[in-house]
Amino acid sequence: MSFWKKANKVETPAPEQAATMSRQNLNELVLQSIHEGVIIVSPNGNIRLVNPAFCELAGRSQSEFDDVYFDSVINLLDKTGNRVSEGRNPINVALKNKEYGEVRDLDIVAADSNKNTPVSIIITPTHEEKPSLVVTFRDIAQELKEEHERSDFISTASHEMRTPVASIEGYLGLAMNPSTATVDERGMEYLTKAHEASKHLGRLFQDLLDTTKLDDGQITPRMEPVDIVATVKSIADGQIPNITAKGLGYQFGSGSVDQQLSGGKRIDQLIYASVDKDFLSEIINNLIENAVKYTPAGWVTVNVRADNYNVQIIVEDTGIGVPREELTHIFQKFYRVDNRDTREIGGTGLGLYLVKQRVEAMNGRIWAESEVGKGTRFIVLFPRISEDAYRQQRFFIDNQQAQGRENIDF
Repeated sequence: MSFWKKANKVETPAPEQAATMSRQNLNELVLQSIHEGVIIVSPNGNIRLVNPAFCELAGRSQSEFDDVYFDSVINLLDKTGNRVSEGRNPINVALKNKEYGEVRDLDIVAADSNKNTPVSIIITPTHEEKPSLVVTFRDIAQELKEEHERSDFISTASHEMRTPVASIEGYLGLAMNPSTATVDERGMEYLTKAHEASKHLGRLFQDLLDTTKLDDGQITPRMEPVDIVATVKSIADGQIPNITAKGLGYQFGSGSVDQQLSGGKRIDQLIYASVDKDFLSEIINNLIENAVKYTPAGWVTVNVRADNYNVQIIVEDTGIGVPREELTHIFQKFYRVDNRDTREIGGTGLGLYLVKQRVEAMNGRIWAESEVGKGTRFIVLFPRISEDAYRQQRFFIDNQQAQGRENIDF
């Protein structure tokens, strides 16, 4: 009651004045009241505005953000606990390369308490001639906890169900074998469909186990420095029989800022990155198999590019493409584009989720570009390492392996 009495005593502004006040203050009121941390970063990287939620998340007062360079007051860590490099910092990438979107594999460190908070970072440009960035930070600690609990349940259920499914598949195979059973034509048709369904179910359970093991930390990447062009080409070339069996063309090419011309010939310098070779093999094979599956006719192209900071692996097709509104969802668990062209193509809906999961486990990023009817391009990005870093890391790993062999021989 007292509140309303006080409110009634407030002088009501004129409609024109209220409208002006509303236009001037509405955006600021919204920013002050929402729970997500929001900052606006100018094209030169300086912070133009922060809201209270972000100040609390970053553990700093509002005055500490006044027109300072974002990287000097925002401490982001990757999942290994290391400070995010300039080439992987999503704000820096957005400023330099105009690449926007969401990142969910980083922690922000509060300056006043050193508390790590896992965050989803969403970056969108403003509608200005020289756009600033609106960067939203959302605390996802509770989400990750719930995801872990779901993964634990899925892992247990998948493990328990694999054995009976394998048994069903085995008995169906025996029933279809003329040397062990006699089945008429119609019965064979039913058994064939049941056998295919059981194999699909087996693949689904295996994919579920593969994804939950990495989520639960049962599998960790074994990083080693590699010549990325030679490694990617070796993996991709293994898919040539699969590509040509469908009548598609295949091309592998590499391009980078390191390319030089000498005597009219192009020289490709070696490009290095640290990866888990098994994870990388799963990623490339999955992307190529995906390209083959959704390309009725045309080409599959694999490419490697690099700049001073990063390496890009590109898998491109001339297939049916993905609608623009679906691109943000295709890496989600069990998500499949549902249209006339894709409905009859089989799959578990976990392939691209598994790919994204493994890319991010190696401190990388992945995104897709597509146009319906013209094809899809998947871009995988990893931090690049110098030749000196490659040699040092290679020497250390080779030394460890040699010592291990000596211990075994002894």
